[in-house]
Amino acid sequence: MAGGFTEEQRYTIREELISTGVRLSTTIGFKKMTIAVVAKEAGVAVGSFYNFFDSKESFAVAMITDMEERSMADFSLKLKGRDTVTVEEFLEWYRNSFLPENNFLLRLKLEDWVWLKEHITDRTYFEGNSDMRRINSLLKNISGIRNNFDPAVVVNFIKSIYAIYQNRESFFEDAIQTNIDLIFDAIYRYVKEDEV
Repeated sequence: MAGGFTEEQRYTIREELISTGVRLSTTIGFKKMTIAVVAKEAGVAVGSFYNFFDSKESFAVAMITDMEERSMADFSLKLKGRDTVTVEEFLEWYRNSFLPENNFLLRLKLEDWVWLKEHITDRTYFEGNSDMRRINSLLKNISGIRNNFDPAVVVNFIKSIYAIYQNRESFFEDAIQTNIDLIFDAIYRYVKEDEV
């Protein structure tokens, strides 16, 4: 067992590291965040950090993956044993995933996005093909979608939400949530099946 930790300790330490990373990424940012600072804030030795992650970059990927897994677990709960959810139910879940308190990426500054794009070698997080695979994998679980919609339009809407948050200093901050709500309303109008 790496580091001499029990499985329960490994789980607890890993969760604390991830939680600490999320907090630090939104306060000091990825660019300034060091492994030493993360380890200290999480209450572990720097060497112990390396029992879980081999680099700051792999740590960043783990943080993003953890957030995505939690979001998909919430979606599974939304399904409640069903094969599909309605467009309305899906967008309710998806909108919840795009609240800053549920998506730490929305709290990052532009310089931290630039750092991520420069340092994460797994292009999965920054290429359009991956975005299309993600949305297409979700489509099979949504009922009430019109046949001829283009998933790329939805992906672009979602990317616009990230762009708003990345550049929030140039926006009227008090109006951002209303803008996001309007984007989700536009997504709904665009994808919903025409009523007969």
